[in-house]
Formats: sequence, structure tokens, C-alpha cells
Amino acid sequence: MIKQIILVFLFFPVLFYSQEKNNDSINKIIEKQIQEVEIIAKKKLIERKVDRLIFNVENSISAIGGDALDALKVTPSIRVQNDQISMVGKNNMSVMIDDRLMQLSGDELTNFLKTIRSEDIKSIEVITNPPAKYDAQGNSGIVNIKLKKAKKNSISGNLKTSYTQATHPLGVFGGGLNYQKDKLTITSNINYNNGSIAPYQEYTIYYPSYTWFETNDKRRFLNSLSGRVALDYQVSPKTTMGVQYSGVLSKPLVKGKNTSYITSNSSTLDSLIITPSRTEIDRKTHSLNFHSITKVDTLGTQYSVDVDYFKFTSFLDNIFNTNTFLSNNVPIPNRYISANTISNQNIDIYSAKFDYEMPLKWVNLSFGGKVSFINNDSKVSYFDTSSMSPIFDSSKSNIFNYKENIQAIYLSGNKKLSEKWDLQLGLRLESTQTKGFSETLNQTNKNNYNKLFPTFYLTYKATENSTWGLNYSKRIDRPSYSDLNPFRFYSSAYNYSEGNPFLQPFFIDNIDLSLSYKNFYTSLYVTNMTNGFDQVTFVSNENPGQFVIPYNFYKQLNVGIMQNYTFNKFAWFESNNSLSIYYAKTTSDLINTLPRIDNWTVSFNSNNSFILNKSKTFRAEFGFTYQSPSVAGSYSLSKFYYFDAGVRYSVLNKKLHIGLNAMDIFRTNRPIFTQVVNGIVQRNNEYDDTQKIRLSLTWNFGKQLKSEKRDQSNEDEKNRVK
Repeated sequence: MIKQIILVFLFFPVLFYSQEKNNDSINKIIEKQIQEVEIIAKKKLIERKVDRLIFNVENSISAIGGDALDALKVTPSIRVQNDQISMVGKNNMSVMIDDRLMQLSGDELTNFLKTIRSEDIKSIEVITNPPAKYDAQGNSGIVNIKLKKAKKNSISGNLKTSYTQATHPLGVFGGGLNYQKDKLTITSNINYNNGSIAPYQEYTIYYPSYTWFETNDKRRFLNSLSGRVALDYQVSPKTTMGVQYSGVLSKPLVKGKNTSYITSNSSTLDSLIITPSRTEIDRKTHSLNFHSITKVDTLGTQYSVDVDYFKFTSFLDNIFNTNTFLSNNVPIPNRYISANTISNQNIDIYSAKFDYEMPLKWVNLSFGGKVSFINNDSKVSYFDTSSMSPIFDSSKSNIFNYKENIQAIYLSGNKKLSEKWDLQLGLRLESTQTKGFSETLNQTNKNNYNKLFPTFYLTYKATENSTWGLNYSKRIDRPSYSDLNPFRFYSSAYNYSEGNPFLQPFFIDNIDLSLSYKNFYTSLYVTNMTNGFDQVTFVSNENPGQFVIPYNFYKQLNVGIMQNYTFNKFAWFESNNSLSIYYAKTTSDLINTLPRIDNWTVSFNSNNSFILNKSKTFRAEFGFTYQSPSVAGSYSLSKFYYFDAGVRYSVLNKKLHIGLNAMDIFRTNRPIFTQVVNGIVQRNNEYDDTQKIRLSLTWNFGKQLKSEKRDQSNEDEKNRVK
């Protein structure tokens, strides 16, 4: 039955295409006449280019009066869940603003996107399989948010604040300021958030002779300041240079209480383990970019240079103690443990890249290269605080240094084969050298490798309304710095996580066949991962502890089909819907430790917008997300669903926007992760405090500036619209 559903689902838009093929032929002359008469043709909501999908935000009523995050919610292949952005069929996703990568993630990225008005967004490019120009790192797609050009000789900006009430309150305040005068353009934003959230976790291990049930209550206090400023200056009619800085200062505090109940098979309590903890964190992120772009001629030949520096520092002070009690709450002698772990991490990344675009008569050619140098110093100290004076424990402390150098070159060519066919081929070569050294363990691990990453794109424009696309890419996902650090981080006397310096990168092959037809977008995709690594919680009958260690141990195959449809037949209503059916299979190389798992999954997401008055200043929103049981790496994930709703009101000539939103209304966004290790079932029930209400206010302002008289010989370049 599932196969029949998939076949119907795959060919659903094709039936629409076949049905209207004759109508397209009949109306061909009329359409041409209309196009000749129109001065400005309205762009399609969804367009297919050779290597990307383009969502024209300015044609979507759902995004009016919102921000960039609202626009992403209704973008095909993109899902926004708990204010976190992901791409269908991908593990990770990168965000670019006007072709430049944002060095922000998590809450900092979310808060930044909320300062961008949806009215300032021209389009969103969804790049599921990035071409050779981009880094091959990560099984991730790219979202490129293309902003409308700043109005000439103007100053504009916005102020935004929000209050969110979940278990505890959280407040955010920020804004942005844009300035454009003659040759100078400045854009900036700043955000500050303060408050707390209360994630909750239940963790159960089913040993043969007893059950370990653990609750983890946390309160995570958030306190961060982030900002970004970018300056661009047109030094000549052909050359523009600029500099961009972004930074994050974050001082979160986490208070937790871990309680473990050990019970017999008859559900009789045997013992109780309680671990209170307090973790103070101080993180700083600084990112600096210099860029230059020069147009060589009017045919499109140009070259660009980017030089980047990234600095990340982190200080973590974790204090915890563990006490074990009998079932009658009497402490067990000699089982009390108290400790303090202090961690310092310092990461420096230097990189530079060069890109050259050369349109020729027979092909549009582009080539370039990139070099990056990464240095990561980590130091963790463990102190036993069970006595009056802390005692340093060198066996549980570590100094770790990791260096990674990457050199890359690429070549890409785009050829219009005919009026209907477009072809793009690319090849990227990356050479990587890594060295990890643990001073405490006196252990050095080196890894050097060269890899080719081909890309292939082919599009066929069947009619004015339908375009087929076929693409392929090979990617690499390298371990994070913490995954490579062999240090053991203790959360209690019975739980620790440990890095693995022998981790290797895994490789991913992606194939995607798509069809864009009017407001339909269909994608059939296959992803094959080899040498995959994941966090494994090792447990055994002989040892009551749980040890989390990353390992390369599995292959994963994903085959799926995604259908996106935007219904916008009425001026007062728009519905954006996405349905995915996919099969995932994880095959373990540690078959005696971790078994093979597979599953069919159905995922559905619907975002609906209703305009409630003639002036289009009052609107309501409703969203629903559902996902059936699925596979996430080496874990089985249970089904989950949730409902969101909200209203949005604009006053003062649409300069002030007021929003009220309710997320996870029925508190149903509670996925359960299950992993089987050595025949022992582990079940992790997580709730990230997602049921909440948010009140937000946004005020937009701006005015025109007087311009100096200047030569207008470069008017064509100044008025380019892309």
C-alpha cells in the first residue's frame, strides 16, 4: 500500500501538467501577447534555476508584515521547528545573506533573522546540493536570503522586542539600522536576550535484572548580546569593497538536578542516586570579513576576494556532587562524590578565498580556490572536592590541541544546451591535514587526505510553468573539535562523555530529481552515507555506568519524496503545505553492539495565513506539524506532532507590527529517542520547554537623504536588480 501511495504522490503534479498541456498550447499566442503588453511581469512564486530553487518572498502574502524567520517557514524544503531551521533530507543547514555565510548559529542566528523584515527580502534561494563553488563540508544545504537593494540615499531601520512565557519568562530586545548615501552603504543590527528555559529529560535503561530510570530537571538561564555591522563602499564604477563584523557575547548559567531510580524487575526501588549541578559558561565569538568584487567587463566577467578571521573562546565551570541512597533514603557509606571541572577552549580560524566568473561564447566558466587554517586549544581540569581542600586529578584532566589545514580549488561550467536544456558541471578538490595532540595522554593522531567532490546539474524547461531538474553532489562531514578530544567530561559519578581522536570524516552522495509546476514543487531524493559516526551510549550488565563516545560505525541510506504546494487562489488566504514520505536504513558495522534499524516515515507540515480586514493589517496564522516514527542516525525516533497559532496586527501606517503567537499549544512536541546497545534498550524522552506564548512588537522607520551631485555614467551598474 505504501508503494502505491508513493507512486500517486510522485506523479500527482505530472497529472496536472499533462491535463493542462493542451490548454498551454491553445493559449500560447494569447500569453505572448499579454507578455508583450505588460511593462512589469510578476514573477512566479517558485522558480527553478539550474542549481537552486528560488522562492520569491515578495509574492507570498504569508510573509507580509513578518520577518525572515516567518518567510523561511513558508519556503519549500525548509522547516522551522522550535525556532530552529532545517532542510528536508539534510542533517544541517547553512544560512547566507546576499551570498555571504553567517557565522551565527542557534539562538543568535534566530534572533538575527528576526531583525530582517520580510518586506526587505527579494527572494530565498534553496540550494539542496551546493555546487563546487561552496565548501564540501557537511551533509547540509544552503539557504541564501537575497535582500532588496537599499533605497538610494536613505536611512531606515527597526526596533523589535518580544516577551516569551514558557515555564519561565524570556525577553529579547534588538533592532537594525541601514544607511545608504552615494557610494557608502552601512547595515547593522544588535540583539540582547535574557531569561530562562526549563528543558526536561527522562532516560530509561532496561537492564536484564533491573531498570535504571533517570530524570534530568534543568533551568537554563540565557544572557547574550549579539551584533553585526557591514560596510560597503563603491571605490570605482567597477569595484566595491567592504568589511563585515559579527560578534556574540554569551554568559549562560545551567542549574540541574539528575535523579536516578534503580528498581528491580518487580518495580521495587533498590537505590536512589541524586546529582545536583551548577554550570557557569562564558562564550565569546568574533567574526571579521573583508571582501572585494570587481567587474571586468559588461558581459559579466568579474572576480571577488574574501578574507575571514573567526575567533571563539569558551570558559566552563561545572560543579556537581553525587550521593547514593537506599530505598529508605539512608545514604550509602563511601558513595559520596563531589567534583569541579573547569574547561577552557580557544579556536582561531583564518581563511581566504578567490572566485572568478568568466562568461565565454560556448560556456559560462567559474573557478577559484580557498585556504583555511584552524587551531583549537582545549584544556580541562578535574578537581575532587569531596574533602575540605580541592584535589587536582590528572587522570581525569587533559590538555588537547587540534590543528586542521584545508586547501581547495574548484572549476565549474554552465552551458545552455538549447532553449529548454541547461547543464552545469563542477569539480572541487580538497586537501586536508589534521593533527590532534593530547598532552595528558601523550598521544598524537594525524590524518592527511585528498578528495574530489563532483557536482552535476541538468534542467529541462518543459513549458513556461514546469521545469524538471536533476542534480548530484558528493559531500564530506568532518568531526567537530569536541568529538576529537579524548577527554572525559563527567556529569555524575556514573555518566561521562568522551571524544574519540580516531574519528574519521564520513562521505555523502546526494541525488535529487525535481519538478517545479506552478505552485507545486516535487523532489525525489536519494542520500547514501558511508563511514558515518554518531554518539553511542555504551552500557553493559557488568557496569552500571553510561559512557557516551562517538564512533564511525554505520552506513545510512535515505530515499524519499517531498511534495510542496502553495495555495493562494484567494487574496485573503494562503496555505503552504509540505508532505514527505521517505525510507531510512542504518546498517551498523558493530552488529553485535548496535543492530541495523530502518523505517518508513511520513512527515507533514502546513502553515496557513488568513487576512481578516480589507486594509490587510490584521491577520491570523495557524500551523500544524506531524512526523511518524523515523530513524535519526543510530537512534529510532518516535512520532510527534504539534500545533502553532497566532495573530498579527499592523498600525501607524503599517510601521508598528504587533504579534501574539502560541507554540506547541497542546505540549505534544515530545519525541522519544531509542537506541539498543549490547541488547540493552535505552529510551530518552526529551521535552525542550516548547509550549510557550510570545508577544512581539516591531517598529519600522526611515527617511530619504539628500544626495550630492555626481557623474551618472555608471547608472546601469547602480540600478542592477537581481
